[in-house]
This record gives sequence, structure tokens and C-alpha cells, in this order.
Amino acid sequence: MTVVGNPRSWSCQWLPILILLLGTGHGPGVEGVTHYKAGDPVILYVNKVGPYHNPQETYHYYQLPVCCPEKIRHKSLSLGEVLDGDRMAESLYEIRFRENVEKRILCHMQLSSAQVEQLRQAIEELYYFEFVVDDLPIRGFVGYMEESGFLPHSHKIGLWTHLDFHLEFHGDRIIFANVSVRDVKPHSLDGLRPDEFLGLTHTYSVRWSETSVERRSDRRRGDDGGFFPRTLEIHWLSIINSMVLVFLLVGFVAVILMRVLRNDLARYNLDEETTSAGSGDDFDQGDNGWKIIHTDVFRF
Repeated sequence: MTVVGNPRSWSCQWLPILILLLGTGHGPGVEGVTHYKAGDPVILYVNKVGPYHNPQETYHYYQLPVCCPEKIRHKSLSLGEVLDGDRMAESLYEIRFRENVEKRILCHMQLSSAQVEQLRQAIEELYYFEFVVDDLPIRGFVGYMEESGFLPHSHKIGLWTHLDFHLEFHGDRIIFANVSVRDVKPHSLDGLRPDEFLGLTHTYSVRWSETSVERRSDRRRGDDGGFFPRTLEIHWLSIINSMVLVFLLVGFVAVILMRVLRNDLARYNLDEETTSAGSGDDFDQGDNGWKIIHTDVFRF
């Protein structure tokens, strides 16, 4: 005799597992790590940019005037990546497993004054970028801003035109990825005339090194690796705005209720004085205002 389980209980048991699979984009027992051979291409995806102090505000990386392929090919994303605001697309960076690259040209660009101003605003708002290599996030800043002194005040803005990628591998797997501009001088965006074009040459370097670490552990997607600040930021302006709105609404409701009740009480007092002074019957007087509810409260 075959016993068939309750379909409802079966769905309740497997529903959390299905939600977990949709959110992560991987099946059970799959780490999402790709195995490479020496010389195999490693795809670097550009993802998003946004202000550093507001990580929830993000835009596509190619919305900035940067090196972009003629035909943008986007990566198919899982449900969890879509909910996280990812916008991954293939880049022009050519990286091969365990092959170092020394200052390779990425592209040449001629930027108009409007494009330069767009980059200046992004750098002033401290925009960061995020790349993805083999499911590993790489984050860095779009440019460099320097402010010094009050009198005289100097305001310098520079764009990083060279990126130095550092990747660590163990066997045939990539364990760690990072980007650095430590030994790079930023390209100045100051002193450009409105009708002048700015010529830029973007370059990059790739350095591979072997590590004894066998697992990525904390280097998985979704971990900022200490890039974003972890201090608790209290939005006082939003709190004050909410309190003012609450006080205004309570005040408006109280004023309206007081005016209605005061008019009703004045009418009732006038009716009582008129009734007591005259010889009419009390039952002939009809109730008005909020006292009408007594007909519902004392209904048989």
C-alpha cells in the first residue's frame, strides 16, 4: 500500500529551499567557482557606480563617459543579483589566467566639456565603481579630489586613467581580486575651456600571484570587504521632518475637533436654556451633531 504525503506540507517544506536557490542563483553543493587553465580568458564585468556615502544609490557603469565597447553585452543575472541592483556587462579588459600584463592600452577617448563636467561632478560626490571577476567584487574610486587650506583655497580634481589589478590564485581557481591606484598619478580635469576637448588614454595592468589560501571564505559576492563605512549614520533631517509632520497632523485634528465640539456644546446649552424657559416638551427637541450617536448606542 502506497502512502501519498500531503501536497500542502510538501510545498511548505520545499518553498524555503526554492526561494534560497532563486536568491543565490546557485544550486545546492555548487560554490560558483570557475576552474581555469593557464592562458584561459577571465571575463571582467563592469557593474555599477554610485556615491560612496549612499551605497543604495547606484547607476550603470557605462552611464559615465568611460571606455565602452561598441555593442554592450549584459550578463544574465539571478534574482538575488537583480534585487541587489547589479547591472553587469562585459568590459574591454583582456585578462588571462596567470598571465601578467604591464600597462596595456584600454582605449583612447576625446571628452567634450559636458562629459568632463559629468566626471567632475561624479568625483566631487565621491563616486565609487564596482567590477566583478569570477563572482568576486572589485571596488575603487572613479577619481581623486584634493582640497587644502582656507586662504588660499585650492580645489583639485583628477581622474584615474590607469588601474592596477591584483589577482591571487590557488591551483586552478581565483581566490582574491583587488584594484589599486597606489603608484598612479591622476589626470587633472581642471582648467579646461568650454570649447576644448580633453584627450585621455586609459591603461591597465594585471599582476597574478599564488596564495596558500584554498577557500575564498569571506571574499564571496555581497561582502564589501570593509570598503564601505560601518559607522551608524543617523539621518537627523528625516527624523525632524517626520516629527514636524506628526505634530502638524495632530494639531490640525485637535483644532478641528475642538471647533466642532465647541459649536455643538454651545448649541446644546442654548437649546437647554430655551427649553427650560419655555413650556414645550423635552421630547420635541431633536439632537444635533455628535449626540446623534446615542440612537445607535442605546438601540434595543
